[in-house]
Amino acid sequence: MPWLPVVRGFLLRIARPAQLGVFALFGLAYANSFNGAFQFDDFNVIVDYAAVHSLNGWLSELGQGIRPVLKFTYLLNWISGAGVPGFHAVNLLIHGASVWLVYRLTQEFLKTKNLLQRVPLAPLLSAALFAVHPVNTEAVTYISGRSSALMALFYLFGLLVYVSRPARSGPWRARILVPLCFLMALATKESAVTFPLALILWDISSGENWKTSLRKGCTSWITLLIAAAFFLGNDAYRAAVERSTHFNSLTGNLATQTHALLYLFMQWTLPFWLNMDPDLQVQRDFSDSRLELGFVFVLAWVMVVTWRRRPWMGFALAWAFLHLSLLYVFVPRLDIANDRQWYLAAWPLGMALAVDLLLYRSQRMAVGVSILLLLGLATLTFLRNQDYQSEVSLWEQTVQVSPGKSRVHGNLGYAYQLAGQTVQARLEYLQALRLDPDNVKARLNLRRLNAERAKPNGETTPQLPSQ
Repeated sequence: MPWLPVVRGFLLRIARPAQLGVFALFGLAYANSFNGAFQFDDFNVIVDYAAVHSLNGWLSELGQGIRPVLKFTYLLNWISGAGVPGFHAVNLLIHGASVWLVYRLTQEFLKTKNLLQRVPLAPLLSAALFAVHPVNTEAVTYISGRSSALMALFYLFGLLVYVSRPARSGPWRARILVPLCFLMALATKESAVTFPLALILWDISSGENWKTSLRKGCTSWITLLIAAAFFLGNDAYRAAVERSTHFNSLTGNLATQTHALLYLFMQWTLPFWLNMDPDLQVQRDFSDSRLELGFVFVLAWVMVVTWRRRPWMGFALAWAFLHLSLLYVFVPRLDIANDRQWYLAAWPLGMALAVDLLLYRSQRMAVGVSILLLLGLATLTFLRNQDYQSEVSLWEQTVQVSPGKSRVHGNLGYAYQLAGQTVQARLEYLQALRLDPDNVKARLNLRRLNAERAKPNGETTPQLPSQ
């Protein structure tokens, strides 16, 4: 059609202003994140952890502990003297770099399907969705959420090197730089072990044979074997894995992950009730999983049906299954799901949404819907960042979305206690113990408060509920 080159030329001309618009929207969405405080795990892995307070402390643990790359970035932040804003600035830089990687990976994927010229704005829209989606705030604004974001940065960069044309023309890059990126990702967070499978998934989606893919990615598989030997040789890590594998049966793990998948997809699709500590229960069998099983089967069916007709959607769902569930079926964890799991898993879903929107809708409608969607997501991100302003505000919001979880009330009580709000702290500890009488931390904290002699304004101390 003669008018198609004209439309493509127009879209390419507006791409640069659109990039600036996305950059500005990203900045506005996270402008208030610098006011966030240290939260929850931040105290265990940063504030009260001597190994990230000095170079000697970091070196003394090197070779014994895990996540040395992540800890090194904490060390640099700590000794910089920039305080909490400095930690947030690094997190935002990491997120910005990942946004660019999503842009480039989307370009590469669409090239394999000969779609890039038909939807030239899809990479930009995909990157924009990733940049401002509020589900990513737990990996960006929550400081110790950096483990997920930094791991994803190395992971996605390794994937980009693997799939880019220079890597295909220069095999050494795929054989040396790719496994190096994989190693850096593993040294940031262990869930990067899925990387060799991600390479195979990409190759199969591009029409390659899985055996050929295995040969291409052999150095990454060798890296995985070496890393596995190291982790299993670490006594603390091996003990944690052994405890995890005995935590539940394989059937129970599968059932639990069906619940986690439904929850996580709801968080990405309807990010209005983001939750720092979701109230998800460990499942022992499939007796209470009919809805969740149906949801997973529908997703799997859509993945199979769309694999050839709409390969961007089939790839997105396969990628989500790989990164949200596969690992945790075999190595379950106490925290069944959290929002930062989406950080690595979500970018192909954004790509699929962008392609569908631009491919099957008029350009005017697609641009209009995209602008409204991005503005809405950026607003939700800005509002979510407000919750991270203090420990009290974060756990107050978490209590609203997980009112039946004892640990959430105990954490809010402790936040109140640190803020000097003793009356509210006692009430939250009591509620935590009503929900779970075996909540040891809540009981100990309440006893400490009850042991205080001075009471402001003559207040009386609430007593423990009868057991």
